[in-house]
Amino acid sequence: MTRWRDRDAGRNPGRFVDALFVHPSKLVLISLGDGEYYRSLSASPLSFFFDYSTWSIMKLFGIIATILLTAPATVFACEGECIVGITNAFLDRYESGPLDSVWKNIANQLSGVLPNHPSPYTAMSYLQPIFDAYQAQAYDGMETAIFPSYFHGKCLDANGQEPAGCPNPDCPIVCGTPGSLVHFYPHLRYIAYNQTRHFIQKLSSPGSDAYQQVEQNVLNAVQANTPTARMLRVYGRSMPIILELQKRAEDVKDELKMVMNRVDFLLETKCGGTGNGETNGLPDCSWEEAMKQYILTFP
Repeated sequence: MTRWRDRDAGRNPGRFVDALFVHPSKLVLISLGDGEYYRSLSASPLSFFFDYSTWSIMKLFGIIATILLTAPATVFACEGECIVGITNAFLDRYESGPLDSVWKNIANQLSGVLPNHPSPYTAMSYLQPIFDAYQAQAYDGMETAIFPSYFHGKCLDANGQEPAGCPNPDCPIVCGTPGSLVHFYPHLRYIAYNQTRHFIQKLSSPGSDAYQQVEQNVLNAVQANTPTARMLRVYGRSMPIILELQKRAEDVKDELKMVMNRVDFLLETKCGGTGNGETNGLPDCSWEEAMKQYILTFP
């Protein structure tokens, strides 16, 4: 329904009335002031819009402005770029710092215990399947751990009110806004830590596809550089030689399993915490000041 000037009405000429289309070529005019019905008149939709008065347009803009000024501000949760940015910020910090140290330590240990004694650089190449799996899967796990699993929903207290500080910069309600992430950052950093620790532990366990590929890389490298393997090529598949190769393969598997079983401990040590939820832990995997500043760059 649209307000239109009724120039031809029998009374109150020039009065503004509501216009309601009832036929493609006709309008029904109804008074806003007292609800009086005026009449139908022939008018095309095109002529109607051309006759729309300047006064009506100005009044329309005034109504819109009033609505915009009086409507409560809409609060947006951390979504879209905010979720992606914060998730990647934690992943980047872990990957370039603590995890880099963990994998170098693992490579050094493998270099010392494997019978072919590869260089740490070569031993690191054996771990590539784990690195590839981490790159492919780490983001989804971290995002889910932080947002849908913990930080989500509106910032309302038990009375349905939004407390002071919400949504920003420091919201004491667990919800899906940057202010809530900042207020509960001690818990947030443990979410990021535990997700990282559990994920690399999973990838480094014998049941994972990545681990099986690493194991095969190690076995191939060891067998290609042992005297027994060369003897097998020369003397054929005699039973004693085959048994010797099998024993060595089992020994290598045990050594690899022992080394890889230390990844979560190494991360825990590197971060300086125990992962038990104590908020004064993780001094080397907190990045609290920098992360809080970054989180609050999002609305």
